[in-house]
Amino acid sequence: MKKSFTLIELLVVISVTLIFLGISLVQYNTYTEQAKLKNQAKKIVDVLELAKKKALNGDLFDKTCTDFIGYKVTVSSSSYSLLFGCVSIYSAVQNYSLPTNITLTLGIGDFNFPPLMNNPDFISNTIRLKNSSISTANKCIDISISVIGIVELNETLISC
Repeated sequence: MKKSFTLIELLVVISVTLIFLGISLVQYNTYTEQAKLKNQAKKIVDVLELAKKKALNGDLFDKTCTDFIGYKVTVSSSSYSLLFGCVSIYSAVQNYSLPTNITLTLGIGDFNFPPLMNNPDFISNTIRLKNSSISTANKCIDISISVIGIVELNETLISC
């Protein structure tokens, strides 16, 4: 008598394998969406830190500026910008767009970093990014900014 697998046994093994594969694909998609959210938050932290350091150092983007008023990060729901201020006029240094499914839901407005960080002016002490993709089930991440300009990223994802 030959030893071999029956059709039923093969179907069971293939079905179990496909179920595990499906579960692992969902988990992988969730992981990549969460990683996208964290990476975008890190980029915003980097831009805020850059604005703060340039304001502290008096680093002039436009070398012809005679009345430096600082740097500003302007945040909207789908983008953010680094701006240089001279004679009460701000000009864009760099503009950034957020990827699909990621939006800013809290902290929309201006974050002003004056020269020497003398009386910084922030619209909010928290910036919240939201990933609204199906696989992450609306997860958010928070960036906090203290009154003296200390920027911290809380990498723990929260439901929102």
